[in-house]
Amino acid sequence: MPLDLDQRKLFGLEYWVKHWYRYGLCFDRYSRLLQQTAAFSPQALQAFQNQHLKRMVGAAYRDIPYYRDLFSDLKLKPEAIQTAADLTKLPYLTKELVVANFDKLVSVKKRNFLCKVAKTSGTTGSPAQFIRSFNSINFENAAVWRQWKTGGDQGGKRRITLRGEVVVPMSQSKPPFWRFNPANQELLMCGFHLNENTFEAYLQKIMAFQPQILSSYPSNAYALAKYFRQHKISYRFDAVFTSSETLSPGVRQFIEETFQTRVYDWYGQAERVAAIGHCPKGTYHIQEDYSLVELSPMGQNFEIVGTHLFNEVMPLIRYKTGDLVKANPEQSCDCGSHFRTVASIDGRSCDYILTPEGYRISAANHIFHGVENVLEGQLYQDNRDCLIIKVVAASGFTEHDRAELIRNARENTSERMKIVVEEVDHIRRAPNGKFQSIVSRLPLDHNGPPETLASPA
Repeated sequence: MPLDLDQRKLFGLEYWVKHWYRYGLCFDRYSRLLQQTAAFSPQALQAFQNQHLKRMVGAAYRDIPYYRDLFSDLKLKPEAIQTAADLTKLPYLTKELVVANFDKLVSVKKRNFLCKVAKTSGTTGSPAQFIRSFNSINFENAAVWRQWKTGGDQGGKRRITLRGEVVVPMSQSKPPFWRFNPANQELLMCGFHLNENTFEAYLQKIMAFQPQILSSYPSNAYALAKYFRQHKISYRFDAVFTSSETLSPGVRQFIEETFQTRVYDWYGQAERVAAIGHCPKGTYHIQEDYSLVELSPMGQNFEIVGTHLFNEVMPLIRYKTGDLVKANPEQSCDCGSHFRTVASIDGRSCDYILTPEGYRISAANHIFHGVENVLEGQLYQDNRDCLIIKVVAASGFTEHDRAELIRNARENTSERMKIVVEEVDHIRRAPNGKFQSIVSRLPLDHNGPPETLASPA
């Protein structure tokens, strides 16, 4: 009889499988490579990028129907793309084009049973999926591990992870709100259940576990820091690693001062076409050996446009992420890296869903997964007891789709939450033109931390 999800987690099988995918056969090789490229001169780095770009373009032309047709239409041969500057000969790739041409964007030769499918609704509000090769998954985690090493985590330190995963059922009202991951020797704590009523349980577990590293969404790290301050409890982490949400300067300062440490932030996306991370000096650096990144002007900001260098199964070339950064007037950094810098990452701000129980939920895009007839979807809340799901529906949208959205929302938020599905013709964008996956009109104290915060008392 097959094991259910809770049994697989109980015996650690799911964690070991994930661990193998992330730190598999190629991980050590990529880790050694990335340690070398981090010290490359600008000339050596450019040569490295051009070498892998030519290899990727050649593979795309040979094995990817979409690119073969594109090059034919443009009357180009892959030899026309030799350097990053040559990429302007090709048009941008958007999420909408990926959705419309998914099958044609997958390699006819490289795809196998080791590939993984990543799904996202991202910042444009329309669902999409992307295929990652086993090698590219290893490469991704080698890049993340380099970032952790930058923060002083060489492995072996006790870590708690407080992110968006549903670690225990949302309906659970009593501890434990955590599970131990034996594969990574880390304590996975459920960010959804952290509130005033549950903090004492979280605190007791943290004090018993004595973690040295915190890996978290900025919002969850901030919430944890706020509770520590409110209860006048002093605790020091060796480092805090944040990702997946915009980290404001005020929030960063608040976390660093509360936990007497440095925050290392990491920007990435499901498409894996760009990565940006903090160096020890606190500067954001584009990870130039991870992918080929173009910064396309958009008003006073720049949009991140990325090109894969290590995923031949579904290479994305000149992919527009929709995420924005601010330019850094001071391109040089005292850390000595030759990677370009940016001042800030502005494309990941989001609100939160607040449940009747007081749980704050920021990663809720999976509510739309599996519902095929939704063109765009947004979660809207102006009442703590009610969640409105705004959808731009396709012509085939049915009551079954509506019921599935409601069921997904209840499973991932609260059984006590009233769920309303509202069909709309258009979902309004934010003033900066970005799509907001979650919009909350609840008081700021419930939505998340303000931009600037007071110093500790």
